[in-house]
Amino acid sequence: MSTLAKLTATGNIGGTGSRILRSIVFQPGTAISQLDLRLDGSGGAIVLTMVGPANGPPVTWRAGSRDGVGGAQPHATLSGAAASASFEIE
Repeated sequence: MSTLAKLTATGNIGGTGSRILRSIVFQPGTAISQLDLRLDGSGGAIVLTMVGPANGPPVTWRAGSRDGVGGAQPHATLSGAAASASFEIE
């Protein structure tokens, strides 16, 4: 069953441990904003970058497979004042 996790700052998605990521909605903040996604914790390689303009519309990503994208510890780095992101995870 999918659940939603929201981040307003850099951190692990949905707490600690493995997760399956199904979708992301990234809301840029009051400055140019960026989200960098890593699947294996904060030291892992960046596998997705999302960028949005200041006060811009939401930017979305959806897994290309119904199985989603798995990771040992999905982690997002958010930059830009007031940026946030919501993640659909299992």
